[in-house]
Amino acid sequence: MDQALLLIQAYQTWIYLVLAVAFVLYARNAGLWWRTYRRSEFGLERERARRRIARAGVMGVWVALVAGLTFLAATVLSPSVPAALRPTPLPTVSLLATPSTPAPPDGAPAATALPEAALDASGCLNPSATLTFPTDGSDLSGSVSIQGTADIPNFAFYKYEYIELAAGLPAPGAVWRAISAGTTPVTAGDLGAWDTTLVIPGDYAFRLVVTDTAGNAPLPCVQRVRVLPGG
Repeated sequence: MDQALLLIQAYQTWIYLVLAVAFVLYARNAGLWWRTYRRSEFGLERERARRRIARAGVMGVWVALVAGLTFLAATVLSPSVPAALRPTPLPTVSLLATPSTPAPPDGAPAATALPEAALDASGCLNPSATLTFPTDGSDLSGSVSIQGTADIPNFAFYKYEYIELAAGLPAPGAVWRAISAGTTPVTAGDLGAWDTTLVIPGDYAFRLVVTDTAGNAPLPCVQRVRVLPGG
């Protein structure tokens, strides 16, 4: 029922357009038969025209009724559908996306690492948005199955990302890079996979970000991992 209301709300303009065309056709048909009725001299022909006029009138009433029900569903009932059931656009994610940072001009200060707070692992204590694998200090190679929970109230989507580390901190100029995302809540299960052969072996921070329909996200679950050579 909720999905039907959302569809009506999304396509109400087209519904009104189709109903308007139908109403015009039935009104035109009724007008033509009314002229036939007035010109007819024989009772049988007049009776036939009267039935056609009545049929067109009934269909016109049905069209108006459907239009009224559409208006009721789109403006009164649809807004009551819970936000959790409303679709949320999934961000475009590319496994091969590699943002580049231009080199600073001569004499400019070198890029600084993100603060240590960016790697705060306390978000993993949230049972509704946490990783069970990889765990802090995991050695990874090949295609890794990401396990955990992403099921916060009014869930919209989750994504998992990585960032390069240097001496335990994000490397200068490094940014969080999205690996993949999902729009279905997961509880203690499979969140997806990370093909570590697409990155250079070394130390990384890996995090899970879960977002609700209002665009809010609890503190991400962050784990430090090491990608090993080979697969």
